[in-house]
Amino acid sequence: MDERHPPEEHGHSRICRAFLDKLAQTPDKTKRLAVITACAKVRFPWVEELLWETLADPNEGVRDIVVKELRRREPLHLEFALKRLRLPPWYARSSALGIIGCRRMQEAVPEIGRAVADANVEVRRAAAEALGEMGGDEALRFLVVLKKDASPYVRAAAEEAIRKTSGVRFS
Repeated sequence: MDERHPPEEHGHSRICRAFLDKLAQTPDKTKRLAVITACAKVRFPWVEELLWETLADPNEGVRDIVVKELRRREPLHLEFALKRLRLPPWYARSSALGIIGCRRMQEAVPEIGRAVADANVEVRRAAAEALGEMGGDEALRFLVVLKKDASPYVRAAAEEAIRKTSGVRFS
């Protein structure tokens, strides 16, 4: 976290909160995208925090740019990723899971396990995909649970992830 701007009561640094407020007051997605793109060029901890929080932007194009940036950004801080997994909306959680899986953030597996019981099908499907990227015994245990999910999309993602991590084939 940026020592010059410690987190406030709501959990965001002062600078991140100011940018989130500005983005919330900007209905034009092109302008929001320009602000995010400009901020992404700066290498301060509040920027990564802002990017994780911007996964909740209502515009998919804005979220896509943020996902691309977080997938390549170094270093990436686990605490911001885990915080995003605990908050609405569902599409932000789903995107965060995709980033965590792509980056193979093994320390996140227990938190991904909570997403196994998420009410949203897309979040559970994204959890299966992320666990498939992670591999390991703990991920496999969660994937076995997802293999029994009510949604055929989640079951298919879990089967693919199990195949990917263990070599087990389903017929």
